[in-house]
Amino acid sequence: MDDKPLLIETILIQNKRVRHIKYHNHRCNSSRKSLFGSNQKIDLRKYIDTTQATNARTKCRITYDEKVRKVEYEPYSIRPIHSLKFIEIGDYEYAFKYADRYQLMHFFNQRGEKDDILMIRSGLITDTLYANVALQKDDIWYTPKKPLLKGTRRARLIESKTIIPMDIHKDQINEFTCISIFNALIPFKKVVVKI
Repeated sequence: MDDKPLLIETILIQNKRVRHIKYHNHRCNSSRKSLFGSNQKIDLRKYIDTTQATNARTKCRITYDEKVRKVEYEPYSIRPIHSLKFIEIGDYEYAFKYADRYQLMHFFNQRGEKDDILMIRSGLITDTLYANVALQKDDIWYTPKKPLLKGTRRARLIESKTIIPMDIHKDQINEFTCISIFNALIPFKKVVVKI
C-alpha cells in the first residue's frame, strides 16, 4: 500500500455549507476505480465536519487512496493573479489529482517575475498551477479541450454550457481578450487576466 499514490480532493466549505460535493465524489470514485480497481463508492460528505470551517470560505483537503486517509481544513483567500508565463511541459500528464505535485512545482518555479504559469503541451494551452482556464472571444468563453486535470468547476461549467471545450493553440492567444482562472475554490470570472 505504501507505494500507491495518494490523491486529493480540495472542497470549498462556504458559510458552513459543503459546495458541489457531487462533482468531487464523482472524480474521487472514478480515480479510485481507475487507479486501484475500487468499485466500492465512498461519499466524501461523510468525512467532512463543517464545524471545522472557521471563516466564510474554508478549504477542505481530503487525502485518499482506496480509503480516505486524512481530512484537513484551512481558511481560504483567493491569491491575486495578474500575469502568466507560458511553460512548455513536454508530454507531462496529470490526469489524476495526485497529492505529489513535485513536477508541477518544478514548472511553477520557472515563472520568473510572473504570478503564475500557463502550461503548454503539444502546442496547446492546458492549465495554470492550481486551476483550469477559459479564454474569452466575442462574449463566448472557451476552455481547453485537453486540460491537465479535469476540474470539478470546469465540469459544471461545461454541463451548463457556460464554457465550450476547444483546442486552443498557444499561437492563437491573441485572438482572445482575457483568461479566467478558476477551480473548486475560485469562482469563474473572479480572477481574470487580460491578454
